[in-house]
Amino acid sequence: MNNTDALAGWLPFFLSAHDGQRQVEWGYMGRERFTEPFFLDTLQILLRRPFNQLFRRQSGLDLLLARAQSHPGLPLKGMIFHMSRCGSTLLTQWLTALPDSAVLSEPEPLDTLLQWPTPHSDTETIQALLAALGQPRRKSDRRLFLKTDCWHMAHIDRLLAAFPDTPWIFLYRNPVEVLVSHQRMPGWHMVPGTMAGHGLHPPDELWNNPQGNGAWILSAILDQAKQAMQRHRNGLLLNYSELPEALEHKLSIHFGLTLSTQDAETLHAVLGRNSKHRHAEFKADAAEKRAVADTQILELAERWLDKPYRLLEQLRIGNATDLSNRP
Repeated sequence: MNNTDALAGWLPFFLSAHDGQRQVEWGYMGRERFTEPFFLDTLQILLRRPFNQLFRRQSGLDLLLARAQSHPGLPLKGMIFHMSRCGSTLLTQWLTALPDSAVLSEPEPLDTLLQWPTPHSDTETIQALLAALGQPRRKSDRRLFLKTDCWHMAHIDRLLAAFPDTPWIFLYRNPVEVLVSHQRMPGWHMVPGTMAGHGLHPPDELWNNPQGNGAWILSAILDQAKQAMQRHRNGLLLNYSELPEALEHKLSIHFGLTLSTQDAETLHAVLGRNSKHRHAEFKADAAEKRAVADTQILELAERWLDKPYRLLEQLRIGNATDLSNRP
């Protein structure tokens, strides 16, 4: 397969490695959009279709790189990094409702690519993958936004090197509330050993302690966010406590959004829904989560998370003060 024009409507479903060879598995999406809360949700819908069960294509990375030259995709206008369970899905659903925007929410192919060694995951390949995933699907599409997985904070330097002029945010939340959420429904990164491919190695003492392992991972994510704010420009810290008001004000300004009255009405409707279950009403749960936190969660938060969270809060509040004092 060497004709890049033949890939109109196709996108990388998966990346894989076989016998040392890196491959791209392409599937057909046509002009449909990413509207589900997560990339994986859309992918599962597409994979169930008979056409994609019968006619998926494979290529090397060379075709991915060549296609980026002829089909550069939508310009990336914002990247969303986050702590997990902190409102990032609400944010991406809010951006998805914009009539001129496409949003990639935790795309699996990017997660695979970031775990590959160089030269297979160099800047050019990262850019080519986002170009393939971020093709326009409506005549009105003008820009692309990317929400990474929470553990991709470990790769923020690489992602910002690939897109150096792109504004980015880090969204985070009171650690006790996040730990309670993961206690009820553990995320993938809470499982010991799962983050080794991303260079995150908790202490050996936590190997048989999933909650402790997860607390350490979350602390590493917060620490990476602090370092990134100090090293890179174009960053903005957002606390879950600022949502949803911050979306229409701080986030819109940071990402260069100009919202019409009609846009504002459409986006306001999104804020009233549960971001992961669209037919359910959004209900604030911060106080309830803090109230039910058990002794183990409180001890883990104190040991691993209170300090990095407090340092981020100092940065966020200090930056807000600096902005408000500008003439």
